[in-house]
Amino acid sequence: MAKPRKQKQVQSKVEINTDFLFEPDKNIKILIYSGIALVSFFLAFIYLFSANKANGGFGFPLDDPWIHLTFAKNLVDYHSFSYFKNEMSTAGSTSPIYTLFLAAGFFITSNEMILSYVLGIAFLILSSVFFYKLSSYDFGKEGVYALLVTAVFLADKWMNFISVSGMETTMFIFILIATAYFYRQKQVIPFAVFVSLILWSRPDGLAFIGAIVVDIFIQNYFAKTNSDIKLFSKNDFVKIGIVAAVFFALYVIMNYTLSGSLLPNTYNAKLTYYAPEFRSQADFLKGEVWGYFTAGSYAIVMVGFFAGTIFALLDLFKKKYNNNFLYVIFIFAFIFIYWYKLPYAHRFGRYMMPVIPFMIIVSSVGFKEFFKAVGKFMNNRTVAIYGTVVMLILITALSFTNYLDNKSEYIKECKYINDRQVMAAKWIKKNTNENDIIATHDVGAIGFYSQRKIVDVAGLVTPELISKISDVNYVATMNEYLKKSGVTYLAFLREWYRVVNQTPLFTTQDISPMEIMDVYKYDPAKTNILSKVSNSMIMEVQNRLSSRNPQQIQSVIPILNRSLQTDPNSSLTYFYLGIAGMMTNDNKAGESNMLKAIEIYPEFKDALLQLGMFCNRNNRKDDAQKYLEKYLLLNPNDQKVKDQLKEITEALKNGQK
Repeated sequence: MAKPRKQKQVQSKVEINTDFLFEPDKNIKILIYSGIALVSFFLAFIYLFSANKANGGFGFPLDDPWIHLTFAKNLVDYHSFSYFKNEMSTAGSTSPIYTLFLAAGFFITSNEMILSYVLGIAFLILSSVFFYKLSSYDFGKEGVYALLVTAVFLADKWMNFISVSGMETTMFIFILIATAYFYRQKQVIPFAVFVSLILWSRPDGLAFIGAIVVDIFIQNYFAKTNSDIKLFSKNDFVKIGIVAAVFFALYVIMNYTLSGSLLPNTYNAKLTYYAPEFRSQADFLKGEVWGYFTAGSYAIVMVGFFAGTIFALLDLFKKKYNNNFLYVIFIFAFIFIYWYKLPYAHRFGRYMMPVIPFMIIVSSVGFKEFFKAVGKFMNNRTVAIYGTVVMLILITALSFTNYLDNKSEYIKECKYINDRQVMAAKWIKKNTNENDIIATHDVGAIGFYSQRKIVDVAGLVTPELISKISDVNYVATMNEYLKKSGVTYLAFLREWYRVVNQTPLFTTQDISPMEIMDVYKYDPAKTNILSKVSNSMIMEVQNRLSSRNPQQIQSVIPILNRSLQTDPNSSLTYFYLGIAGMMTNDNKAGESNMLKAIEIYPEFKDALLQLGMFCNRNNRKDDAQKYLEKYLLLNPNDQKVKDQLKEITEALKNGQK
């Protein structure tokens, strides 16, 4: 008898539960908020404490904070939004609301450093708390993810760095995060106020406002088939419109009254100076965006960000609303604005920092969706839940490592600014008269500490010069303006503007060869400021000569000859022609060009030294003695040259020529 055939058993696949539920009650939330605030304060304070201990005092890693402080101090002292007493009223603050916060703070303390630190850290704490609140909304009942993604934000190296840098950045970030939170909650009045404050914080905040507008259209479109989407009512939009109109009108009136423009001078000046015609948009994307956001822990964050963006796009095609729409639109719009109008992220990528919190959220959601999809495919709840947990812990650990590494950068940069801008400012205050007028391009510390009237050749607080900054012959225009304005001193970094044929009264050259700050007495009839073209050529020549490569050295000669066509009376150009000649063994050209440099500028210490050394090497002791003696009259503390001159003098006594 035949055995009955076994029926094939078909097991239906059981759908796994991928929810990771954690909903803290009110008391637990208070503990969480307190913990976030304490950790945020502690991490920022470590930077301050470390820099103060290493540098022997507090500082900022940027010159810009003192611009805000100067406006705020004058607003309190002279009741004028001006840059010198009440004489330079101008819309020179990119963030007028931050300036107003500083002004209010000056009624409590006169210590500009403490005031700036307190505001920066306070706004970082608020940003951290609201970041958690926003994350809690986005992750819903899965509160563990909100805690972990907040840990990533707390450990972020740039958030902590910028919070103690004296800038408005953490305030701007807080306003953006709070705006997103109240927008999600559909809390009409708070949302209306915060979205209106965005423009008062920074003009580039228009990207976030635009992203919200697009997101509202998407929500309203998808709400036709999804009743769960919470929308603003028509009455809500009326309220929002009224509040926004008032804030916007006040903003425009202030800028137009002060400077005759809709936006602050700083914005227009930077758009002009860093215009796409003069900076590579491709290099901006490659180095200041991609390079910035793929360094350290950001490399992993970017993986999640792209995953989150892809999931958001898939939902868009499915006509399903995704919370990440707002963040993704903002990030790409923000970067696009800078790429198109201002391809420059500033030092430490400061202009890119406002997208970091939203990039972290998109990335975290991206990892969560990815691991849940993988977990469902594998029918493995552990992968679905703990894949994201492990990834966020890894990012937090790497972020904290980057945070510790960045501490030394903060210490170094604070010293860097103190050794240049702050020292120059204090020298000016001590060695000039109250009626002197200082021309500079770094107006922050110099404007605040020197207490002198400033002419800003970069146009941030001198809007009359903005339209001329990009001109090839700007230096000629600038000279006319300086003369008309009664300028008596110049304070320039050599990389920006270089004065030749004149000895600086103050210089930071002995501190560091990088970005040397010089202060000169300005004489319209004698002071020679190199054109932008010539100065760029000189900087390129310096780089090539430092390589010691024979081909590079030879290549500087035609560059210098072109520079002489623009500035024929530049002793510095002849000096480098002399150096190039001596380095390529063309001694005749080297000596003649060095002599020309001294003919133009008899007190040219470096040229006298080089000639003295050259003559000594070629056994012309008499000439060597003559040039080195002149050098020591100008630089009497150079012990090495003193010793060498002594040897030359003894050789001459012994009959050597």
